[in-house]
Amino acid sequence: MNQLIYFVIIGLGIGAVYALAGLGVVTLFTGSGLANFAQGDLMVLGALVAVSVTSAGHGYVAGLLAAVAVVAVAGVLLGALFTLPMRHRRMDVDVVIIGTLGVATTMTTLAGIWWGRQPQRLDSPLAGVFVPVGEMRVPAHYVLLLVGAAVVFGLVRWFHRRTDIGLQLRAVASSVPAARDAGVRIGRMLVVAWTIAALVGGVAGVLVASVLPIAPESALPLGVNGFAAAIIGGLANPAGAVLGGLVVGLAETLAGGYLNDTVRQSVAPLVLLVVLVLRPGGLLGRARGARTV
Repeated sequence: MNQLIYFVIIGLGIGAVYALAGLGVVTLFTGSGLANFAQGDLMVLGALVAVSVTSAGHGYVAGLLAAVAVVAVAGVLLGALFTLPMRHRRMDVDVVIIGTLGVATTMTTLAGIWWGRQPQRLDSPLAGVFVPVGEMRVPAHYVLLLVGAAVVFGLVRWFHRRTDIGLQLRAVASSVPAARDAGVRIGRMLVVAWTIAALVGGVAGVLVASVLPIAPESALPLGVNGFAAAIIGGLANPAGAVLGGLVVGLAETLAGGYLNDTVRQSVAPLVLLVVLVLRPGGLLGRARGARTV
């Protein structure tokens, strides 16, 4: 029983990272109709920037702030210089989505050139700190993952519900024509959606880099699991992305703990397949199609 509780806590911690990855995917999808294949790369970018800053002798908080600043700029650039021109040319949304795959490949390549291919771990003040849970001691990092994910989700939810820009984003998510008729600048909201998705991904990358070594190639599994979390929970539902991430993290950890690593790597696609067959709209969503940007 103690081992099961341990695996559950670890799984929830890892699932919290997948939840944030999924939240970034959902944020961009609801704000633009785009599925972003570069979400995992934004996570890796945030992680490696934080590693560079802390390796230079600065603290964890400085690394987090630097990561947030860099990924925010990346989000603005991706929205303004990549997606907006495609929108102005009225390109099909599928073409833009495939374009994000090209962005992901480019970011992975550039990260490999700049940081190298060797996995790196982020130094954290919680290294060697454990939290007692009954008769066990759980690494405090995994508790930080849960707390960090909860804070980020709360901030994103507050932003969408309590700020003017957030309300405009919700209007775009509900109906682009109606939002446009109400005076919402759709292009501006597209850039905002990219920026929020990048920020969420960057913070998730910093959090996970304290427990898992991160390399440029880590973008693919992180991005895939983020997509799985978003689709499992419901692609248009932020809370669904959180639920989906926790489900994937728990399933992966339990499979790896009780079976083997090969099975663990197959869990996310398997869970995704089962959900798509039984509930195509996701656990907390409903079936819907992507819009044009």
